[in-house]
Amino acid sequence: YPEFDREANSSDETIKPGEPLFVGMDFNVGKMAAVVWVVRGRDPHAVDEIVNGYDTPDMIRQIQGRYPGHRINVYPDASGGGRRSVDASQSDLALLRQARFVVFVNSRNPAVKDRVLAMNRLICTNGERRLFVNVARCPSLVESFEKQPYNQHGEPDKSAGLDHISDAAGYYLSYQYPIIQRTTTAAP
Repeated sequence: YPEFDREANSSDETIKPGEPLFVGMDFNVGKMAAVVWVVRGRDPHAVDEIVNGYDTPDMIRQIQGRYPGHRINVYPDASGGGRRSVDASQSDLALLRQARFVVFVNSRNPAVKDRVLAMNRLICTNGERRLFVNVARCPSLVESFEKQPYNQHGEPDKSAGLDHISDAAGYYLSYQYPIIQRTTTAAP
């Protein structure tokens, strides 16, 4: 994310009582990640993060514990529709819905390049910055934006371990601020 600048993209925004929260979530057993966003004007502000969540039930507990009294809108990794959670009879998406989170997910993830492009477009386009991060509350996201290496195919290098948090951020950002407009969406 070459245009990310921890000062120019910095935000002092925090969560206000009762406001809706937008949570991008990446599924990886033992390394689940989530980025919590609020919207100010038309711009997304990352205001908190959860890293190294064990599994979906653990992420649900953490989110419910941290953010009582908020409408939780989750934008997860579309691969969470598979049966990979603790109870093999339920999908990760079903668990999120049972927790009374509102789930926004397409039938499949956007192309990695489209997700990265959506984030880079918000980080800075023609000198305009629309994506902001509370650096103190989201240190892993900042590190990922600053250090994420790319492989020979131009995609994030998964071996560095910096991709989970930026993937989580990207699921929300590419859903709400897509490069390619959606023609259909799944119902919450």
